[in-house]
Amino acid sequence: MLRWFIADLRTGRQVLDIKVMSSSTWSRALNEPERLTAILDMQDPATIALNPRQTMTPGRTVLAVAAGDTILGAGPIWSHLYDRDRKTLTVAALGLWSYFDHRFLLPVAAAAVNPGTFILPDPSAAGKTMVNTALGTYLSNLEYGTIAKRWVQQAQAWTGGAVPVVFEADRAGVHERNHDGVDFKNIGTLLSQMAQLEDGPDIRFKPRFTGDRLGVEWLLQTGTDASRLLADDAGHAWTIGMPGVPTSRFQVKVDGERLASLAWATAGRTVDSVLVSRSTDTTLLDLGFPMLEALDASHSTVAVQTTLDGYARQATAAGRAPYETWEFTTEAARQPFLGAYWEGDWCDITIPPYDPAKGVGDPYLVEGVKRSRRRILSIAGNAEGLTVDLTTMEQIGG
Repeated sequence: MLRWFIADLRTGRQVLDIKVMSSSTWSRALNEPERLTAILDMQDPATIALNPRQTMTPGRTVLAVAAGDTILGAGPIWSHLYDRDRKTLTVAALGLWSYFDHRFLLPVAAAAVNPGTFILPDPSAAGKTMVNTALGTYLSNLEYGTIAKRWVQQAQAWTGGAVPVVFEADRAGVHERNHDGVDFKNIGTLLSQMAQLEDGPDIRFKPRFTGDRLGVEWLLQTGTDASRLLADDAGHAWTIGMPGVPTSRFQVKVDGERLASLAWATAGRTVDSVLVSRSTDTTLLDLGFPMLEALDASHSTVAVQTTLDGYARQATAAGRAPYETWEFTTEAARQPFLGAYWEGDWCDITIPPYDPAKGVGDPYLVEGVKRSRRRILSIAGNAEGLTVDLTTMEQIGG
């Protein structure tokens, strides 16, 4: 089985192993926090002695799972579900990214000022007001990844906010992000929005053991402007549809919901500030598809037209073909081994031509696939750690 343990969120220390039931699960996905669910047997004397109601307090304690020296997932516990009839306690945690869903983009000065000073009288216009720029966060001439870093570092500066995050070096660039304090921007949301930009970087809080192996820390990794994907090209490869291979439970999911030749995007919170963008791509029309449209109205706070244009272009780029994922299960103890690959990494999938007489190939992909270059979207497993479920896609972004 994998190793499951808890630790203190503020320090990453006080590591304590726990015993979980085999139905416990963990998963990782691209540009999202990990998800961990530990199910504890409340009839087990060691678990009762642990006193999980106190030692696994939501919001204060980290739940983690590791394979050898590699931590597969670690983050704050956010909920308990105790079932007296079943004698189980279900403990749910999310990766460290989720901690920043509970933090706002404010300088330390905001902790001491009069809350009424977030908005000040405008000295240049009687009866008018202006935002207090001393409570804003204004960053320029940086790569996107370094802007994300600065947001997290500012949150770290608050009393009690210095959770154990390790940072990359700063990278100069051409981007800027300006946010007034009175807008109370959520840092977790800002990070997600940055990763969703047309030219935005992948973002990952990668958990790892400290050098003395007595604690947990997270490395904030971000893609660069020159190479925005967090993607290892280490030659991970799997074969599907052959006797003796470690893969099974192969599924292909094809979803045409996002097909579009014309995409609209809107933003703005008031009629006076509404932005509209349009993007056209004739790929589907040239193939004989009827006109299909899409609307993205999820970016209400966007104030820059070029940013909104990027979202519209993303919609038509994604809409050129159905969204197709390949999912399969592989044995954790066969190459490539669990811990050698992460979400975002590239891999090669091979499927032989379909030959029912020989018992090879797949009837849905009759001609087979010599080498499909794909990116790992997500990785998931259970407490036993014998198998791993992977979801892959042929291409994401550039």
